Amino acid sequence: MFNNLALMKNTLLTLLLVASLASCHDKKHEDLVGQMINIGRKESIDSKILGETRPYWIYVPPSASTPGVKLPVVYLLDGDAHFHSVSGMIQILGTGVNGTHVIPDMIVVAIPNIDRTKDLTPSHSEVIDGHKEDFLKSSGGNSNFLKFIKDELIPHIDSKYPTSAYRMLIGHSFGGIATINALYEIPEAFDSYIVIDPSFWWDDRLLVREGDSLFKTKDYSNKSLFIGQANTLDPGETTNEHFAAIKQYVELLEKNKQTGLRWSYEYYPNDSHGSVPFITEYYGLRFIFEDFDPAFDKVGSDPDALKKIYDRYHMSPPQEVLERFGRMAMATGNKELAMRYLQMNIDEYPNSSSHEAMGDFLLSKGDSTKATEEFMKALQLGPDNKALKEKISKLKH
Repeated sequence: MFNNLALMKNTLLTLLLVASLASCHDKKHEDLVGQMINIGRKESIDSKILGETRPYWIYVPPSASTPGVKLPVVYLLDGDAHFHSVSGMIQILGTGVNGTHVIPDMIVVAIPNIDRTKDLTPSHSEVIDGHKEDFLKSSGGNSNFLKFIKDELIPHIDSKYPTSAYRMLIGHSFGGIATINALYEIPEAFDSYIVIDPSFWWDDRLLVREGDSLFKTKDYSNKSLFIGQANTLDPGETTNEHFAAIKQYVELLEKNKQTGLRWSYEYYPNDSHGSVPFITEYYGLRFIFEDFDPAFDKVGSDPDALKKIYDRYHMSPPQEVLERFGRMAMATGNKELAMRYLQMNIDEYPNSSSHEAMGDFLLSKGDSTKATEEFMKALQLGPDNKALKEKISKLKH
């Protein structure tokens, strides 16, 4: 067996340098691209636990502006490196682009690094491949970092944004072992985990050894875990320490099915340690939400079944979905079903444009009086709606 940890260390350092350079504000680049398109905001929180001001980047989808909406939250380690990919996937898969709702619409909270080694490693260790490394001197602060996330950052986000109680944690490499350590130390904080080519070799496979003990007694029912592994083998190698430690962890999961943990693992032979995050994030989201499929042809005949899909994630069916299902039921001539969806829309989002959809439905039934009442309610909530004003005007004349 070849020991590949020195190469892994160099790869990790290179990735950190690239991420750091990419996150710098480049005035010349801004001049070239002109007016910037914003996909999120940079915020910060003063942490008493860590004794420092911690930045975070946040993506809030358009649906968050709907009065009464509650959205799950993804917490993303190495946040500056993965913010664009994860927020972009959620925008495509969950926001409803082209009618796609294969995952919930979610808020993304990305946590950039200050001292990556300190925050993401679960124990103090200064040795890689038998050699003492200076960059590991600050290692071992992950427990404190997780306490910051659970006791300070999560309450802070919940106080500022329309969050549901469902949370996911995503981490790559050192972030991967920090994510597994969160499953061990603060399982109450997160419902699901995506772990990307994790550094399970850390400290003589510490987390593998701890897992062997924990899994015999812990109940991880209602938790979901996805692990993606890169091809980190050199030509001619069949294994190395990084590669073998991940395989050992998967074997550990396979022999401890009594934990109740719902998990899946994929190996990506055509992806390196640096390229594997994107594909793992995608398939991790699809696995975790594989039963999330609010398609009209599958659940449209049963509003209660639709509600149960979203109940798993502590959220209500989105206004856009309820309205679309109501209009589709109208198009099929099932007015009773349309009424149920449109009334559910009003019940869930009484202070939104849900009244306009109900007005359209009532108008289709020939009840112009009640339709006008619903349109007027909608206009009070959205007084700048010119099309709605014209609709009301035509009904009054």
